[in-house]
Amino acid sequence: MSEASISHDHRKTPIALSEAICFRITRYCNARCGFCLAPSDGFHPDAATLVRRINWLCFQGVRRFHFCGGEPTIHPALGHLIEHVHAVGGKSLLTTNAIAIGDELISVLKMYRTRVKVSLHGDQVHHDRIVGCKAFSSTTGNLSRLLGAGVPTSVQTTVVSGGEWVIDWLADFCRHIGVRTLSILPFIPRGSGFDHRAQYDLSDADRCRLHELVRKKRKALAGILDLRWLDFASRPVVVAEASGRLILEGATDSLDQIICEIPSTVEPTSSAEMAPVSK
Repeated sequence: MSEASISHDHRKTPIALSEAICFRITRYCNARCGFCLAPSDGFHPDAATLVRRINWLCFQGVRRFHFCGGEPTIHPALGHLIEHVHAVGGKSLLTTNAIAIGDELISVLKMYRTRVKVSLHGDQVHHDRIVGCKAFSSTTGNLSRLLGAGVPTSVQTTVVSGGEWVIDWLADFCRHIGVRTLSILPFIPRGSGFDHRAQYDLSDADRCRLHELVRKKRKALAGILDLRWLDFASRPVVVAEASGRLILEGATDSLDQIICEIPSTVEPTSSAEMAPVSK
């Protein structure tokens, strides 16, 4: 069987999944964000394993693969995985810190019109402090390279306590470099963020005030910048973990629900392989 084909046994019933999924291809990262939703846990599957997972998820009805991590660009097979998704009829998205993006990957992203979100969290001092390394110059430089290559690219930022000012700063920055979409993610206390919630957490009043600020800014910039509110605390997200588990990810780790283990074969061979597992 060629790698870009999927053999289905139609006697088996797929599980009910949405067409879009967050597909974590590694938990490794080249930054140390204090609010990271998925910090390193040692999982870094090889390309063959990830291709099998893509095939299995396609059988379950998934069509849009949102590559994330960890930091997906440090996985050497990322370009190949994007190509495979499209070869089997899917579409690709990518969220990245854009610290390191090679020319070959940019060519793949351009070829397949992969929608890219670059994480940028404010000016150089704030960004470098919050991601735990000197990354601002690399991130903004690679953001410009993506835009220059014609890759559909937007910016997202995580807003922590006391950081409401970054909305105005990033709105001006995006307009200056030609980014048309800016997503605002209010901090949630999961992953590394749980240990830093005393420093970063938003009160209910903070969150409401921030949401209203985004609403007003969105109205003021209508037709110029598409400003979006993206609150992961509002609804769970289906995630294919680097470990092979398929989970419904909540606002905190304790709210996660495990759906099943993704089989190690191209598709499940028995109903037992599809059964939910204990956490």
